[in-house]
Amino acid sequence: MKWQGRFIALLIIIIMALFIIYDYTAFDHENILHLLIIILILPLMWWSGKQYDELFYKHLQLKKEKEQIEEKSMTISQKNEDYELLLDSLDGGIFSYDVLNHRMYSSKGMAQLYGQSDATFFNNPYLLKKVIHPDDYEKVNKDDLQLLSGQSSKVEYRIIDSVYDEKWVMRMAVPIQNQDGTVVKINGQMFDITERKQLEHELKQMAFFDDLTDLPNRKSLDRHIEKALARSKRHNHNFILLFIDLDDFKIVNDTIGHDAGDELLKEVVKRLNQSIREEDLVARIGGDEFIVVFEETSTDEIENIAQRIIEGVSLPYSIDEKEAKISLSIGVSVYPDDGEDKETLIEHADKAMYFAKNHGKNGYKLYSPELSEMEFKKVGLLEKWKSTIQKSTSKIFN
Repeated sequence: MKWQGRFIALLIIIIMALFIIYDYTAFDHENILHLLIIILILPLMWWSGKQYDELFYKHLQLKKEKEQIEEKSMTISQKNEDYELLLDSLDGGIFSYDVLNHRMYSSKGMAQLYGQSDATFFNNPYLLKKVIHPDDYEKVNKDDLQLLSGQSSKVEYRIIDSVYDEKWVMRMAVPIQNQDGTVVKINGQMFDITERKQLEHELKQMAFFDDLTDLPNRKSLDRHIEKALARSKRHNHNFILLFIDLDDFKIVNDTIGHDAGDELLKEVVKRLNQSIREEDLVARIGGDEFIVVFEETSTDEIENIAQRIIEGVSLPYSIDEKEAKISLSIGVSVYPDDGEDKETLIEHADKAMYFAKNHGKNGYKLYSPELSEMEFKKVGLLEKWKSTIQKSTSKIFN
C-alpha cells in the first residue's frame, strides 16, 4: 500500500490528539509540559510515516526489478545454452582468443579435436602451439603474425594430439580490432582434414606413382626432369639420365609366373635404390623400363654407379622359394653434351641402352653422336613372343 505508513501515523496522531484532549480536560491545564512534548511528536510521526511509505515503495520497485533481472538472466542463460548446443553441433571446433588477457574460449569440438578438456584450453591457450608438428611450426607462426596485423587467415597444418596421433587441421580465423586498430580478439574455427589429406595423398600416389613399385611414374618423372634441367641451366652444372631396361624380362615373367614376376620387379627396385644415392631419383616408365636421374655427378661416378647397378641387380633372387636371375642394359646421356631438353636426353639414353642390349646385354653404354647413325633392333613384346616360339619349335624338330 502506497499510503500505509502515513495511514498508521495518522491513526497514532488521532489517538494522541484524543489523549491530549483527555489530559487537558482531566487535569485542568496542570500538565502543560507533557502536552507540548506530545504536540512536537505529532509532526515527527507524520514524517516517519511518509518515510516508511517511500522506503516501502522503493522496496517494491527493487523487488520488481530483481524479478525482471532474474527473468532476463534465465532467458540469457537459456540462450547461452542454445548457442553452446549450436556451436557444439557445428563441424570442427569454434574458438575465441582474448589477445590482451591471453584467454581461450572454445567449443567442445576443440577439445575433441585436440583430445583435451575445455578447462585445459581455457587455462593454457599456448597448448595450441605446443602440439603443432615441428615441420609446420614456422608456417603457423607466419599465419599468427598475419592475424595480429589485422588480416584474416586460413592455414592447414599438422598437430600431435594427446595420444600422439598425427592429424591434419585447417584453421580459419578473423581478428577483432578496437577503435585504435589494436587486435584484441581472434575468433575462428578449426576442422579435422586428416581424411581429406589422406585422400589427396592417395590421389597423388595414383597420379604420380607406380602402383606396383611405389616409384615415381612417367608424369612425375617429367616434372622432376623439368625442374632438374632448370636447376642445371641456372647453376651451370651437368645433369645425367640412366635409361635401364631389364633383359628378357618377359621370358623370365612367363617362366616363373606373373605374380612372381611382380615380386621380382619389387626386388629389382630395392637393389636399384641400394645402388644409388638418396638424392637421386628412380622412376618406372614401363613394364621393365626405368630411368634414374642424377644431378651434379661426374661421368666417372656415373660409370661406377652403372657398374654397381649391373652387378647388384644381376645377382640371383629367391622368389617363392625358386631362384630367378635377371640382367639389365643401361644407356647414359649427359646434359648439355648429349642434349639440352628432356625429349632429346631420353631419346639419346634410349639409343645408348639399345646399343648395350644389342652388344651382349648386361652392360652400359654412354651416348655418343655416332649412335644416332646406327640402327638397333628394338625387340618389342611381339618380337620377343615370336622369338620364343621359334626357339621352342626348333627344339621340337631337332
